[in-house]
Amino acid sequence: MDYNLSMIFAEKLYKILPASIIKKLQPKIMSIVAKQLHIVGQSMNYVDINVVDHCNLKCKYCANFCPLVNEKFLDVAGFDKDCERLSALSSGKIKTIRLLGGEPLLHPLLIEIMMVTRKHFPLSEIDLVTNGILLLKIPMAFWTRCEAFGIRVAISHYPIKLNYVKIKSIAKEYGVKTVYGKKPRGMYKWLLDINGCQDIKESHAYCIRANQCAVLQEGKIYACSLPPWIRYFNEYFGKDLRVNEFDYIDIYKAKNFAEVLEFLGKPIPFCKYCNTKKIVYVGNIKKGNNRMDIIKTRGVPRAG
Repeated sequence: MDYNLSMIFAEKLYKILPASIIKKLQPKIMSIVAKQLHIVGQSMNYVDINVVDHCNLKCKYCANFCPLVNEKFLDVAGFDKDCERLSALSSGKIKTIRLLGGEPLLHPLLIEIMMVTRKHFPLSEIDLVTNGILLLKIPMAFWTRCEAFGIRVAISHYPIKLNYVKIKSIAKEYGVKTVYGKKPRGMYKWLLDINGCQDIKESHAYCIRANQCAVLQEGKIYACSLPPWIRYFNEYFGKDLRVNEFDYIDIYKAKNFAEVLEFLGKPIPFCKYCNTKKIVYVGNIKKGNNRMDIIKTRGVPRAG
């Protein structure tokens, strides 16, 4: 059972069960989903790459803290170097590369990033994950390059007005594959223990993204999407949730790909900050009114 199927499984349970039952069974449901994911074992079915860290939406419960970021763009030269190394380590055998954010269409050098990705991973599926807002405004060169590089445009379903029929028509004209969720995405509120008192093995065992999350950032691969972006949370709220050298693996120091895969299948020190037993399914994505609102509902009050 892959990550997407596991999320569907969990969300269906939440929809059919009464709230009182969900409250009692939620830790058990999360455990079942996590155990199904752990059956997958050590593999890197995909790797996520943040093209930008900022976004043109302000969603509550944003897992990457995008509403707290002013502007942060991926460095193309550094990315080229990282892709070359990761491709050599993995022999280019990563099933899917996901270019996302933030909102990737905000990067002025997106086409160069797409080209670099395909150059180093000629056999991988490449998805550009976007909220779709800018797809009707972006230069046509984007579509021609998507077709040339074999890149699929994956549009996340948010509660916003989006002319998907027109977008799909343009994509079809240029021979570009698109995918769009039939229903708005569901979201989960991850409860942070700011004091870092959680048992890392237990947190990992209950985590619905364990063994399913690989993030490449500045020469490092993280087994979780929180450590790379927690700095934005710390800077905004004056907190000190620490990331150390055991929370990632340096691709330039890794001896082989087996070492990378072994790292991805284990708990990391940062797991002590996640109270995964109390993950809350909050339904469809909601807009936040401002930065503080977004993180109040997702962040600071969740100590303990």
